[in-house]
Amino acid sequence: MGLDLVAIQKHLESERAQLLARAIPPPELAKGDEADLAATAQAREQSRWLENDQKVRLAQIDRVLARLAAGQYGICATCGKPIPSERLEAKPLAILCITCQSQSEKKKK
Repeated sequence: MGLDLVAIQKHLESERAQLLARAIPPPELAKGDEADLAATAQAREQSRWLENDQKVRLAQIDRVLARLAAGQYGICATCGKPIPSERLEAKPLAILCITCQSQSEKKKK
């Protein structure tokens, strides 16, 4: 595998630190007229969405860092076959080969 695993690990650790440092401020308390209340509700929903997105990304990064530490990075978590380096270069958080990823997405539908 021609991938620089140390560089990948450093990149993921850096992204993880940035995500943890990026605190999502809570929205202000609702007050004012209906338009203000609606804007506050929308801001609260957006804050929840961003927080959830951040948690999902952190979980993905942690999973890949654990696979790197275990020597499993680049090996499909489902079938155990090597994940092509082209896929890992395009999507460093991939833990499934293209075939298993496709099958997983079909099952979700």
